[in-house]
Amino acid sequence: MRTVSEPKAYLVTRPSVDWEGIAAFLEDEGVPPIPESIRAGKDESAVVVEISARLCYMSYGRGRKDITNFVDNLLSKGDGSVFEHVNYGFAITGVSRALTHELVRHRAGFAYSQRSQRFVDESEGRFVLPPALADGRDGTEEAMALLTDALESASASYEKLVTALEEVLPKDIFSDWRDRRKAIRQAARAVLPNATETKIFVTANVRAWRHFIQMRGAAFADWEIRKLALMILEVLAVEAPLLFGDFTVEDLPDGTQIATPRYSKV
Repeated sequence: MRTVSEPKAYLVTRPSVDWEGIAAFLEDEGVPPIPESIRAGKDESAVVVEISARLCYMSYGRGRKDITNFVDNLLSKGDGSVFEHVNYGFAITGVSRALTHELVRHRAGFAYSQRSQRFVDESEGRFVLPPALADGRDGTEEAMALLTDALESASASYEKLVTALEEVLPKDIFSDWRDRRKAIRQAARAVLPNATETKIFVTANVRAWRHFIQMRGAAFADWEIRKLALMILEVLAVEAPLLFGDFTVEDLPDGTQIATPRYSKV
């Protein structure tokens, strides 16, 4: 039995701007060209926000010249729709099925592709240790032993179920071997716990990511998903500081952390 205690979040997609398209649009509309109209410079995430926001009022070449002030004004007013044009995608590993059951409840602005338990053999899979136990807190030794026994039993039961079904499930009732393989594993996964590790590809726009971090980075959130939310915030605050730099991270007495935005409910 293998275990994991820390998630990993790899930023794998980010926004891309077609500068020639922008230049053509500005020229056709008879407004000032890129240097004067687009104050975000080479920060492509802010460029997308600025172009979409200025289009609403056709304010190209006019208004706020400082891009930080421009974006802060949008955040403070709650003009969240313009942040939906900017998307970031993460490949996430080392998280439990319990976490992803909560994660996929975030629907608007999100797209998901998750590791399949019907097709992937979980015999060599891993289990995610809950943070309350994985962090080695004093007095949790007995609880850890109970968890380890339960996970080892689940892993053994899964392997036994796969073996038993491979021996008795008729081959002639399936059109090909793939369908039979999936049928065996979809039945065997019934004994796998919420702690089973999974991998998931998640893409979301800035507005959706901000909502996710605000909700799952709060004190009332589950510790595991909160750790992931803070990890994603750490990446995005560096990647797009104008769009995520208003979050403040605080330490709690229990050793965990929370993230709170200056601009709430954008």
